[in-house]
Order: sequence, then structure tokens, then C-alpha cells
Amino acid sequence: MMRLARIVVMVLLAGINCRFEAATNAPQAPTEKALRTPAQQKIDSQLLYEIYRRRGEAELKRVPPETNVKVDADGRVKVDVRAEVSAQLERKVVELGGVIVETSEKYRSILAHVPLMKLETLAEEAAVVSIIPAPEAALKRPPLTNRAGANTS
Repeated sequence: MMRLARIVVMVLLAGINCRFEAATNAPQAPTEKALRTPAQQKIDSQLLYEIYRRRGEAELKRVPPETNVKVDADGRVKVDVRAEVSAQLERKVVELGGVIVETSEKYRSILAHVPLMKLETLAEEAAVVSIIPAPEAALKRPPLTNRAGANTS
């Protein structure tokens, strides 16, 4: 009788273990990153999330509803386009409504204000390696003081 009880317990435990393994090994839905197009893979996630948000796709794609991307009144974002810099690529940026701030062939970079909703089209260019938010300048200066020597910052 004791042997039969052991066998029953072992069979029950084996069944529970099989169900657990089946549940943990079940195929999961692909992540948003796994579904990105080749052009989207070149775009920084925060920029891409803001594009999804403006299209009304943030919830569907399960991305954060808010980003730290600064979009100006004309719908442009300041970006650093990492690429093989050429006159042709510069023309493409302007053609898409962008305003070039600075280019550097040495550092393979174009700093520009580009319409957010045109970033995917720009990323389709073969010369483009990546598109990231442009770094913000940080000024280091001593605190301001008035004539009496008091700190006014």
C-alpha cells in the first residue's frame, strides 16, 4: 500500500512538473525591438517611441507612453545622424525638411533639426548608421556673484 502511495505521488508530481515546463517554455510574443524594420533598428529607442506615441501606437507596441524627446513647434527634433557624410546625404536631410546645424566628415556626424516623422525615411539611407538625440551642451561656469560677493545662483 505504501509503495502504491509513493507511485501515485510521483505521478502527480511529474504531471505538475510537465505543466510547469510547458507553461515556461511556451512561445512568447516577439518584443517591439524584435519586430523593428532595418531602418527602425538605426533609430534610438526614445526617438522611435516618440514616433509611435505620435502615431497612436505606443500602447499597442507596449512602449512607454512618455519620452524625454524634445520636439519643437515645427515637429522637428535635434538629432545626431551618424553616417558617411556626403553632399547627397546632406541634400536628403534638407529635402526631408531638416535644417543642418553642423557636419563633420571626420566624426561621421550630421547635427540637424529633422522632422520627427521623417526619421524613418532618413534611416533608410544606406549611408546612415544610426540616428540619436543630439547631445545637449552643458556649460560649466563658476557661480555668479554680485559686487558684495554674495552667491546669486
